Amino acid sequence: GSGFTTLVAVVVPANDDRARVLYEEIADTTAFEASEADDEAAARRRLRRNDIDAVIVIPDGYGDRLDAGEDVEIGYYATVSAGGIDVQAVVDAAVAEQGSTVRAARFAAEEAGAPPEAALAAAVSVGEAMPVVETVLEGETGGDAAGGADTNAAQQLLLFMFLTALASSTALIQSRRLGVSERMFSTPTTAGTIIAGETLGRFLVVMVQGIFIVLAAGSIFGVDWGDPIAAMLVVTAFALTGTGAGMLLGSTFSNEQQASGVAIFGALILAALGGSMVPLEIFPETMVTIAHLTPHAWGNDAFATLILHNGGVSDIAAEVMVLTCYGLALIVLAALVFRRRLTH
Repeated sequence: GSGFTTLVAVVVPANDDRARVLYEEIADTTAFEASEADDEAAARRRLRRNDIDAVIVIPDGYGDRLDAGEDVEIGYYATVSAGGIDVQAVVDAAVAEQGSTVRAARFAAEEAGAPPEAALAAAVSVGEAMPVVETVLEGETGGDAAGGADTNAAQQLLLFMFLTALASSTALIQSRRLGVSERMFSTPTTAGTIIAGETLGRFLVVMVQGIFIVLAAGSIFGVDWGDPIAAMLVVTAFALTGTGAGMLLGSTFSNEQQASGVAIFGALILAALGGSMVPLEIFPETMVTIAHLTPHAWGNDAFATLILHNGGVSDIAAEVMVLTCYGLALIVLAALVFRRRLTH
């Protein structure tokens, strides 16, 4: 929501130039609103009453201790649930900037044998005279890395397609529980036809959702899915996988409550493990290998190739083949379980 401002109290020792510089560096941020406090105990009482979100304590003698070459610890207290935790990154950056100056001064003092106070003054002077390096990006820029928003959309597409496919298992259980499937089997309709109809119906539901998300995201939010034919192949193969998983779930469990709980939990776990909540690029190497046991990882790899590398059908052939094999294997297994349920 809007209108929320993180409030931070900074305890600053009186008549301490180094502490004053650090406070001004912290207060200069636009990430939160900082105010100066005189008493640490009073500031921490305000924190316990949730009047503020964080307290930063610069200890007494801060500047003198730095000048003498000592290490100084900055106190930091924040609430767990409010915005106080986010303040720490800004505080860390401000402390690190002043810390780099202190480290430079210590190095100069050790190498040149200069007094710590003189070395620190020289380091501050040199730091102020250093030119500012700016990075200029040519062309159109946005708030996200190239293709970042598009790959995020692909991750969410896979998550919700699979969740829908697993959630559809409850309808299959309800059909069995109410005896609809058994009555159909009592007619000349074969078990294979019943299973094929149930499978096709769920596949079409998941496909419609996938196509709708792709078209809506592309037209409303400008998401670039890459090669449209290749993207549809990925959607189709993943829908087949989700259909197989949903059919297996519906054929295995006996009531809707069990299936819906496993469907939601399983879909979210597989999505997280397969890179649909955080990118696979930040996973450790071992976790990347484990992630590729899930269909989501293969789907995310395929969309990354299409979106980030302008790939085509041939570039994602392996991923589509793996997803298709996943889907067919799950559908065959689900058909065997479902047929056994019908005939016993």
